[in-house]
Amino acid sequence: MTTPSTVKQGEIGTGVPQKVPPSQLIHLMAEYQKLGTHRQTFLPAPASDTFVRGCGIVAGGFVTVGAICAVVGAYPGAIAVGLLALLPASSALFWGRRNRHNRAARLDLFEFGMTVYRSGEKIAGFRWDSAEVRQQVIPFQNSAPSDYSLAMYGPGGAEAAFDDTLFGDARDWGRAIQSAVTATQLPRAVAAIDDGATVDFGEIALNLEALTFRGKTFAWEHIQLIDARSGLVRMKVDGNWVSLTPVGRIPNFYIFNELAERLRLTAAAELSAAETTSAQPSPEIAAAPAPSEGPEVSETAELERPAAGTEVEPAAAKAEPPASGTPVIEPDEPRTVEATGAVDKPQDKAGPNSSRDSVNPADMSTATK
Repeated sequence: MTTPSTVKQGEIGTGVPQKVPPSQLIHLMAEYQKLGTHRQTFLPAPASDTFVRGCGIVAGGFVTVGAICAVVGAYPGAIAVGLLALLPASSALFWGRRNRHNRAARLDLFEFGMTVYRSGEKIAGFRWDSAEVRQQVIPFQNSAPSDYSLAMYGPGGAEAAFDDTLFGDARDWGRAIQSAVTATQLPRAVAAIDDGATVDFGEIALNLEALTFRGKTFAWEHIQLIDARSGLVRMKVDGNWVSLTPVGRIPNFYIFNELAERLRLTAAAELSAAETTSAQPSPEIAAAPAPSEGPEVSETAELERPAAGTEVEPAAAKAEPPASGTPVIEPDEPRTVEATGAVDKPQDKAGPNSSRDSVNPADMSTATK
């Protein structure tokens, strides 16, 4: 919305217009658009009158030479020199008026919007939730841009254009305006994309599937990079660079860039996950056990293992049970093993005259019955 810089006030019936201070008009605009608390004011950059003074000196020199020519009677030369003097004189006049005009300008930032005022012009007000900002040059790596120029557009035909030659501290107000617009409108744009809608940014449109530019569609899986250096937006598609449009033609560039990067990175992550899954072997093949050359061990054998600390005789030491009816003869005393490897027979406790070696197993079996 815009408001006139002058209103008719004064005494009733006089009809004499009185100029309203710019601060009062800005306050009225802020109240009308509900811009909230005032944050900061930026005034014009210090005007340099060096160029104006230089043009005035050059024009004065030409006028002096023309006067001398006229005195000596060289009228054609005087006319020619006088015409040359018009060029620097007109330049000095133009830049002098421009500097005086800009000295009355001011840029005010509020909680929910901003206002722009220039002397002799209407005050333009913009809200962060509905403003459209276009920036001619996008700075990278926190470097000061050579041309910091913004153009603001709002509902109802409100518009304002300004740059770093008009207002000082361009880096501060440029970041503040872009950050406020992006933080306010980005969640709404993200929600629209998630709902399957298409969000337009001038000649470029974005949705979940692809980026569209002048009727041509580029799937996110094929977009490798989006770059906006040198004032031109371009992207790398399947290894080839494709130029899109100048940065100044994309409204709310930072919202566009954030959405495009999110969609591109999401598509790249999904593509990488799909390739990784397809490269892995199937679970059935991976879970198949390797063939074993040894004997199989049943679960029963596993459960019948002795507890820890229990002595187990080796299989070779276990003797086969004797046949039915055959007595088992066990020695009363252990045998001793000498260094030569000979085995001594144990002595019989029955006495020296009895020996078990001379007893017939058959007789003993009869005797035991």
